[in-house]
Amino acid sequence: MTRFFNPIVIFIITLLLFTTKGLNAQEISEKEYLRLKNRLKAEFMQKLKEEIKKELIDELKAEYTVEPKQKQVTAKPETTIEINNPQDESKELSAREEKTVKYTEYQKGAGEIELDKARYRLGEGLTFGEQLLTIRGFGNVNARYKDSNPSEKFEGGNNFFSLGEFDLFMTSKLSNRISFLNETVFEFDRGEDSEERTEPIEIDIERLLIHYDINNLLKIEVGKFFLPIGYWIPTYNHGVWFYTTMDRPDIVNFQDKGGPIPTHDTGIKVSGTALLEGFDLNYACAITNGRGVNTTQRQNFDDINDKKAVSFQIDVQPHIVEGLRLGPSVYYDVIPEDEDNPKRGNEIREIIYGGHIIYTIKNIELLSEVFEINHDEFSGGVFNTFGGYAQFAYTIDKFKPYYRYDYIDYSNDDPFYRNSEFDFLDTKKHTIGLRYELSHFNALKLEYSHGVFDDEDVNIIGLQTAFSF
Repeated sequence: MTRFFNPIVIFIITLLLFTTKGLNAQEISEKEYLRLKNRLKAEFMQKLKEEIKKELIDELKAEYTVEPKQKQVTAKPETTIEINNPQDESKELSAREEKTVKYTEYQKGAGEIELDKARYRLGEGLTFGEQLLTIRGFGNVNARYKDSNPSEKFEGGNNFFSLGEFDLFMTSKLSNRISFLNETVFEFDRGEDSEERTEPIEIDIERLLIHYDINNLLKIEVGKFFLPIGYWIPTYNHGVWFYTTMDRPDIVNFQDKGGPIPTHDTGIKVSGTALLEGFDLNYACAITNGRGVNTTQRQNFDDINDKKAVSFQIDVQPHIVEGLRLGPSVYYDVIPEDEDNPKRGNEIREIIYGGHIIYTIKNIELLSEVFEINHDEFSGGVFNTFGGYAQFAYTIDKFKPYYRYDYIDYSNDDPFYRNSEFDFLDTKKHTIGLRYELSHFNALKLEYSHGVFDDEDVNIIGLQTAFSF
């Protein structure tokens, strides 16, 4: 019995051992499975966080201009320097104290000054704090000679130096999609009393607006802005440094300089861009207060006749020709009657039709625009004015020779222009000139113009230095 019992006991014990081992193996596999599951879950969450972080960074880069800082080479002792010396482009100024600025030498300079929460970068203006308030300025000084003066109302000399406009330009980023813009111009005028030759300084708020960037198809501006008429008016601000030439074309000159077309107004403007197959489509539409009783009156605070002006523009950029853009524009307004002028006893319906063809690529600049200004008195008189310009420039290194032709043909009996403080003269003018870039932010311009103004020949030689800071 004992003889057979021993093998049976051994068999049972062996069986129990294998069973226990199998149970233990099953238990270990479950633990390993749980461990593996937790590890995979942690890795997945980490990768998900990295992806979300990357998307946020890409979105911020799309909203802001991110400029990488240069690598630090050597750290020099902290030294106090003057704030008004940003010209050393081999230094980037960092750590700040009261009324002092400390600097560290970098391998390649950013020309940057940081003062507490402010930063100045050459040519990009002064930036403050997290709102990204940027302040820039533009100015110019002119010298001119002309052999005759076709306008009786303009009593300036025939050769003179003159201060141009001082343009103070401010922008601020209020959020990712909301921004503020202000353009204030200091103008130097000869004054109303020509005998005393007083020269007061006029301060004009040329633009003051809030910009809402909803998406590419919808952007909204509320305030005072450039009207969407043609190409030059909404493209170029008061900074003459941006112009190839010394002055704007006559047809799109500012109202207070004798221009026949409204350039600024107060109201609301919507615009956007559609990226389509074969071309990009830009549009802009504005509803504003419209003109005052004359060419210079601006309705920033009210609307005399409560009849709003409407302007609309389309700009097409075909992909097949790089640098080409073209399109039409239209402006409609009802100009109020002038109770102080017996010749302006009726309202005037104004319709301005415009079209532009622009070609800018590499070193070639070709700008051309045409306009028809239609004035219709409700009493029956209809007056048409035609005008335009064509400008060509070619860049050769720092030199940029250019040519422009200006043309305006006013209707002789148009009461809106003929009863103005300006002489609106028929114009045929040829201008040739040369622009030279002294630096990235200063340009010299030398030009000669021959014009015929109401059948009177005038030769004009001009020299200008224009700058940005």
